[in-house]
Amino acid sequence: MRGEFKVKVRNSRNNYTFSLRRNTTVLKGESGRGKTTLFDMIHEHNRFGKESGISISCDRELIAVMGDTWENEIVGNPGKIIVIDEDSHFIRSKDFARVVRGSDNYYLLITRNYLAELPISVDEIYELKGAKNKKFSRVYSDADRYYEGLKIQEIQQRQDF
Repeated sequence: MRGEFKVKVRNSRNNYTFSLRRNTTVLKGESGRGKTTLFDMIHEHNRFGKESGISISCDRELIAVMGDTWENEIVGNPGKIIVIDEDSHFIRSKDFARVVRGSDNYYLLITRNYLAELPISVDEIYELKGAKNKKFSRVYSDADRYYEGLKIQEIQQRQDF
C-alpha cells in the first residue's frame, strides 16, 4: 500500500481523527489518554459492526489484532490497517518484525516501548491530544528528530555487537 489514509473512529463519547502516512505508525503516551479505548472501539466494531454503536471511516479496513493467532490474522488480511495494543507482547518479537516486513498492510502500534526490531520513522510517532475529540499529535520536533535519530543509531550499533 502507498499513500496516506485518513481515519475517523467515533462513538457517542469519543471521536478519533488521524492519518497514517507510512506502513508503521506508533501511538504512545501516558495512561488514561484513550489509546486502549481506540483499540477497544476498533475491536468492538470488528466484532459487531454497526450494532456496536461505533463508526469507522477510512478507505482501508481496520483490523484489531491480539492473541495467539496474531500471525494468521495478519497474513489472512492483506491490504488492511492492522491495529495492535501494547498488551500484545508479540509486537516486540523478531517474528512480528518478519511478518511486518513481508506485508503490504499498514500498522498502528499502540505502545510505550521502543520496538528495536522494527524500522520506525520518528516522523510517525504520535500521542493523543484532546478530550472528546482526539487527534494524533507528532511527538518529536525537528530538533528532537535529530537528537533521537542519533540516539536510535547508537542503540542499534550497541545491539549489533
